Amino acid sequence: MCGICGILKRNESEIHLPSVIKSMCNSIKHRGPDDEGFALFKLNDEFHVSVGSTDTQATAWNTDYNYSPKYHIEELSNTFQLALGHRRLSVIDLSEAAHQPMCLTDNDIWITLNGEIYNYIELKNELTEKGYNFISRSDTEVLLNAYKEWGIDCLQKLNGMWSFVIYDKRKNILFGSRDRFGVKPLYYYSDSNVFAFASEQKALLKIPDNNISINESGIFDYLYLNQIEMREEGFFKNIYELKPAHYFIYNINNHHISATKYYELVFEKKLSAFDPLKQAEYQQKTRELTRNAIDIRLRSDIAVGFCLSGGIDSSSIVCMAAEITKKKTSKLNGDALKCFTAINQSDQFNEAKWAELVVNKTNTEWIKADCTSADLMKELEKIIYHQDIPLLSTSTYAQYKVMQTAAFNGIHILIDGQGGDEIFAGYAPFYSAYYSELICNMKLKTLYDELKNIANSPTSINIYAKSLIKYGLDKLLSKNIRKTLSEQIKAEAKYLKADFIKNNKAGISFAGEYQLIGTNNLLHKYVTESYLKNLLRWEDRCSMAFSVESRTPFSDDINLIEYIFALPANYKIYKGWSKSLLRNAMQGILPDAIKNRCDKMGFSTPQKTWLKEINKEMKSRISALKHNDNYVDADKLLQDWDNIFAGNDTKTQDFAWRYMNYLMWKDLFIEDKS
Repeated sequence: MCGICGILKRNESEIHLPSVIKSMCNSIKHRGPDDEGFALFKLNDEFHVSVGSTDTQATAWNTDYNYSPKYHIEELSNTFQLALGHRRLSVIDLSEAAHQPMCLTDNDIWITLNGEIYNYIELKNELTEKGYNFISRSDTEVLLNAYKEWGIDCLQKLNGMWSFVIYDKRKNILFGSRDRFGVKPLYYYSDSNVFAFASEQKALLKIPDNNISINESGIFDYLYLNQIEMREEGFFKNIYELKPAHYFIYNINNHHISATKYYELVFEKKLSAFDPLKQAEYQQKTRELTRNAIDIRLRSDIAVGFCLSGGIDSSSIVCMAAEITKKKTSKLNGDALKCFTAINQSDQFNEAKWAELVVNKTNTEWIKADCTSADLMKELEKIIYHQDIPLLSTSTYAQYKVMQTAAFNGIHILIDGQGGDEIFAGYAPFYSAYYSELICNMKLKTLYDELKNIANSPTSINIYAKSLIKYGLDKLLSKNIRKTLSEQIKAEAKYLKADFIKNNKAGISFAGEYQLIGTNNLLHKYVTESYLKNLLRWEDRCSMAFSVESRTPFSDDINLIEYIFALPANYKIYKGWSKSLLRNAMQGILPDAIKNRCDKMGFSTPQKTWLKEINKEMKSRISALKHNDNYVDADKLLQDWDNIFAGNDTKTQDFAWRYMNYLMWKDLFIEDKS
């Protein structure tokens, strides 16, 4: 897990590439505190140099490796056209042999990689049989050789999380890729002078004389729709996100960039007759694949810990990992397995009692991260800085505290259950999709059985009824009336300036998440579009803020995910139970009380209570930062403030929270450019 960046001069501009790439790397040093490296190239005469700086690993200097640093970057002149940068968090092969940017022995292919290729051992064995030799134990070198052997098709071989850019001198291209579901980030920027890429947007802000600014459509998505990064161009104008399951080719000869989708998740579209024997087969296979997914994510040369919320997903991972490590000679390079749980003082949103059940069963060491509203405000500016964007909810703070606590306790790898809800069907909208699917397929007896067992679900019949009403309104009412109704429902919209809404709302659908489409179809949308990607985005920045690598088997293990999506939906929601496959696959591994949980939390926080506790400080920050804002009538919001927080208008309270976050983000990243 690391931070990557690079910059290519497109003309003879006076940009001093060594100092710029150094500055870009410094801005993301939290992603990789263990090593620092650079490779710079003169494209005219094919000259290159590997260099280091103050944070370069001491043993990496002047070795026999082609990519070993020989000079300090501060010594270089402004005669280079291409620079690659890398900040390393050492996880696999802690030696200087895994230093980056890395190249093969012929110096023709260079890489800067962020992520983990979990099946690197299997790929290394396959490549060794083909005659390849290796000088390190790193997954980076395996990936380089995989690219040499299979070219772009190497992406189909990978099981893991990644974003990387390869400079292929033979083809004179930059080849960049991002993993299938968006666990690892990659952004890029281009103007007439440079093309650049980085793990985080803040690194691209270091480019001299850039034309990066605020992106109004991204702010509209956030303030009005409560959404982030729905488009390739997010909060920053002219910074683009490479989508999951895509790669780009930048042709250095003609400065043309093209992005291509390399992977499509296939899913089963039909329901089948329920078969108990098939159910048993599916559960056994799910258990086996889950075990394998966790097992290969335990591969590490440093200690591994676990996020534990007490929910089914994280509890399954901890309990399965405990089973796996019983059969191994060492317990993941440490003593007892360590689990980290966010706690707060709310009875409703505190999952400590559930997490304790798992800790007692597995004999793990339990470390709690205490979360309070006062500490939230103390940490908020740091969190926004590391996220590069404003927060949607206070749950990001709880995740941030877990990562902070893990790092404080010497753990720099955490395995987390993110993705379990999205592949196994853990959210309320999946019930609406499933019930409608049963109706469309005339499986009325199954529908009756499901409704009869609705008490087992984490939702309620009321949510289902509301979803049907919402869908009916969407179909029966005209487009204009539907928009009017939606704006009336969004009471907080009255604080947005009229031109801001008018300029940005065209083409927006208000149908919401309760879409009456097939269950697997809706699961597919959650996994492959923005929902899971955005959750993974929060997780990446929260973890990397403290140099912690977060591993998510339910979000990126391709064997497990493809298998689950190949199964009919009626095995995923069964007799009212959400995530029926996972629950039953973990029979005997999970504590029964966890297996049979009906409530749904995750990184939930008592946001309503917290916002009321901090509302005066929120008001003060908005008052101080509201100048020159073109989107919100801040004076009206402040005028109504006391009434908003005296009552139960949670939507407007949440809007006030988002607006404060937006102003703090703008002050951190935009104001100094105006």
